Amino acid sequence: MSETMNREIPVRIVGGGMTGLTLALKLARRGVSVVVHERDPYLGGLTAESKLAGIPVERFYHCVLPTDTRLLSLFDEIGLSDAVGWTRTRTGFFTGEALLEMTTTADFLRFPALTFPDRLRLAWTISYCAMLPNWKRLDHEPISSFLKRHGGARLFETIWEPLLLAKLGKQYDRFSATFIWATVYRMLQARKAKGRSERLGFVKGRYGRVFQALRSALEAAGGQVESGKAVAGLRRDARGQWSLLVDGAEKPAKCIALCVPAPIAADWINSLVPAYAKALDQVEYLGVVCEVLLLKRSLTPYYVLNLTDRRLPFTGVIETSNLTGTEEYQGRHVVYVPRYAAQDSPIWNCSDDEIHAETVEHMKRIVPDFDTADVVAWTVNRARYVQPIHPPGWGSRIPPTILAPGLAYVSTAQIHPWTVFNDEAVGNVDSRFPDVLSAIELLT
Repeated sequence: MSETMNREIPVRIVGGGMTGLTLALKLARRGVSVVVHERDPYLGGLTAESKLAGIPVERFYHCVLPTDTRLLSLFDEIGLSDAVGWTRTRTGFFTGEALLEMTTTADFLRFPALTFPDRLRLAWTISYCAMLPNWKRLDHEPISSFLKRHGGARLFETIWEPLLLAKLGKQYDRFSATFIWATVYRMLQARKAKGRSERLGFVKGRYGRVFQALRSALEAAGGQVESGKAVAGLRRDARGQWSLLVDGAEKPAKCIALCVPAPIAADWINSLVPAYAKALDQVEYLGVVCEVLLLKRSLTPYYVLNLTDRRLPFTGVIETSNLTGTEEYQGRHVVYVPRYAAQDSPIWNCSDDEIHAETVEHMKRIVPDFDTADVVAWTVNRARYVQPIHPPGWGSRIPPTILAPGLAYVSTAQIHPWTVFNDEAVGNVDSRFPDVLSAIELLT
């Protein structure tokens, strides 16, 4: 049914990623008229895909963890219960100009750079985090201070810092120690996952299937999607009624839910609800500049290769075809080379060719027989707002859901202390859904 035929003023959701579509589906299944607005011609946000040499490839790398129960439940709801394949993957470390296996606990214990006291300190740090009932005790301590206090400087430089660089880039110390608590918690929960403790999952046929299924489920429930048209802003009239400004038109809304990065939302509401605009404007993000290589052959046997050499410009090497298999890519191999960066990093001003040349130069140090003749195609993808920074004390400053009667905010900026995963995005929607309903009811 077209919007013009639907006489009920809809709830309008801005953002067609995992958060926006999941929220829209929950509302539609409760009988709420809802329209999703997405500026791009495609859905999925960071999970969207493009093509390399005619082969569909996700713009950024993704996996499914065995503990992603909320995401897997959503897959069941939208008819994708058999869409996830599971693979026993391997993890490596590049250290001292050598590749070392770091997949199992035994591999860690044999890691040549660790002394026996280092191993005891590592075990103590993990045990300490496991004993804490929640993250709140660690919320006010910087991450490096906590790790050095419990494990010492040597263990930090050998193990912890490379892992932090791989996940958060050089801005890791702007995060509180809650990040380590969340990482340990997730690791311990994964070990409890029966039969899958050393496996990772992937969506067969890529994540595009998920968003096609989400859209179909939403439309079957009476919801609508408008893509390819950018939202220019919001408006509120003298009666407190909201509307969206889209493609030169003003579209009335029963309620507006903003599912976009905090700086964008802050700019839109700055003159409407300035107090909350200021709160959203305090959210800082790490972005990512990620090169994707389509190759004739595999580089290493590892899905994730962590890098301890600080001279390398990128933070890891993720060979997705070691997780998915090459059938997904017509027999080719797919490698992601991410660089996590702050908003003021000079990397944003580098051209694609400059980034690729640097990738090739340094990849030869990691894989000496790397040959550019094996590169079928490559591209560089950029995303400014990927991981919200969780500085010390952030647990008490998480943006609220209800910004005003009829105006709600739901986004990855509220995920804490976890890093951004699709499972956490679904969980964030679940936990904030009652507040979204309250925002609707406050206006009506």
